[in-house]
Amino acid sequence: MKKKILTGVFVLVLTLSLCTGCGSGSSKDSAAADVIIKGNIYTGTEAGTAQAAAIKDGTFVYVGDEKGAGDFTGDDTEILETGDGMAMASFMESHAHGHQGGVGNLFEVNLYDDASMKEYQETVRNFVKENPDMKFINGAGWINGYCPEGGPTTELLDEACKDIPVVLVSGDHHSYWVNSKALELTGVTKDTKDVPGGVIERDKDGNPTGTFREKAGDLVTAIIPEYSVEQYKEGILNYQNEVKEYGITAYFEPMVNLAGGPNLLQAYNELDEAGELVLRVYGGYQILDTGDPIKEAEKAAKLAEESKGGDFELTTIKLLVDGVVEGKTAFMLDGYADDPDYKGEILWKQEHLNKVCAKIDELGLQLHTHAIGDGAVKMTVDAYQYVQDQNGDKDRRTAITHLQIVRDKDIERMADLKVIAAANPYWFCKEPGYFEELETPYLGKERANNEYPMKDFFDAGITVTCASDYPVTVPAMPLAAIQTGVTRCDAAGDEKTLLGAEQRVTVDQMIQAATINGAYENYAEDVFGTVEEGKSADLILLDQDITKIEPTKIGSVKVLKTMLKGKTIYEAK
Repeated sequence: MKKKILTGVFVLVLTLSLCTGCGSGSSKDSAAADVIIKGNIYTGTEAGTAQAAAIKDGTFVYVGDEKGAGDFTGDDTEILETGDGMAMASFMESHAHGHQGGVGNLFEVNLYDDASMKEYQETVRNFVKENPDMKFINGAGWINGYCPEGGPTTELLDEACKDIPVVLVSGDHHSYWVNSKALELTGVTKDTKDVPGGVIERDKDGNPTGTFREKAGDLVTAIIPEYSVEQYKEGILNYQNEVKEYGITAYFEPMVNLAGGPNLLQAYNELDEAGELVLRVYGGYQILDTGDPIKEAEKAAKLAEESKGGDFELTTIKLLVDGVVEGKTAFMLDGYADDPDYKGEILWKQEHLNKVCAKIDELGLQLHTHAIGDGAVKMTVDAYQYVQDQNGDKDRRTAITHLQIVRDKDIERMADLKVIAAANPYWFCKEPGYFEELETPYLGKERANNEYPMKDFFDAGITVTCASDYPVTVPAMPLAAIQTGVTRCDAAGDEKTLLGAEQRVTVDQMIQAATINGAYENYAEDVFGTVEEGKSADLILLDQDITKIEPTKIGSVKVLKTMLKGKTIYEAK
């Protein structure tokens, strides 16, 4: 078990020491800060801005005017100036599969930049040529909107590689595309029964065509070799070293048991125990409506207890209630526009979901649920209401992530239950490959044009956080999310991509979502998330003031420096 770090006690002792030093007439250098930042400081508090902040032993010991900072200036104090830019709290990423993108960057074929079937095939061919010794190829990033109806086929993938198994997960990570070698390993044939909560795409004769969706994907993941602990470590650090450049110092990793084995969780714990993690990490443990979910929750509770005390802690249970719109598996209250009798895939039964959620809450773990369609959102809110009814009121911070189609009634219920909206602002525009190709045909114009509410959440008083679902979003740069949340347009600010102008929010609201609200979701609002005396000095310096420039330029603002616990972990060259 990791040693428990008593952060609150440390801050109290430090504060008392400083006060004692001042009162006893000790030398000025005893209170001298390690770093003082001067200039334009966005505190994220009711105070608004400050002109100086002093950092000592990883903590903000002073935030205020420049004159007051003089009391903390010593011979060895480093002075940083914001110039025309700004300093602010660093970002909390509220839903990112960091390890997944990390190992993908290092060991897998990457299709995210491609926009056609021919490009997918060419990328796979090139990867095979560059990695001739690989015995099994994984990859990710294809988009349903660029594929044939019913999904990509084994024949198309065989044209790129047919000699070794190839498994490629879609960009939304809810569908799998396999070649004939991989299909053979799955053992799936015409006679294989359909999977409840999943889809095996088939031809007119019932033969599998090579695309597996939602729970049917389990037939594919069962044949994928798991990465080793060391490979996971490499992937985790690859991700962390990437996103520290974007100003991220903490993230929620929702599925530390994603591959079904112990290696990923072991990798996180070993990196933490060795002091090698670059960022703070809050972990989630995924539980499916298969096997014995209650037993899995009890197992997770024990693992959570063992993980306490360092920069990685397992805190949460991740549940999936439905799929995704682009895979036509999101659960809708009304039928799909092109198939009115079909409402998508439900991955839990309501009564079972209720009981499992109540048990998870009873065990002291948080709940973080994937819900895309309005049917899935309603089911989740119903379950959270059951939890409160059964277990009573307490400071529980349940969350729903993605929230693509949401009824006004359920927004009101979320507010009443204090459910957190873990939103994905990166997606808040009419994105090529998705909106016209998939979302409008599947949802119909009215639902598509009203997808991804944001302002409605803020107006209802809901705590909103900012998440990328990395590697669904690549790269996952919070400044880009802030821009899109404010403009509801693509990175270029093209008005043709405008989605729901009435759901635009302010820069201040987006900063709040990307900083203190993420800390709050993880019971860490007293530790980081604002520039405030007594809090950890988790800070970024930007080359421009994002509260004053044109919103369409926020995504191009440069992170000059990222600090975690008062130490510089990234500095622009």
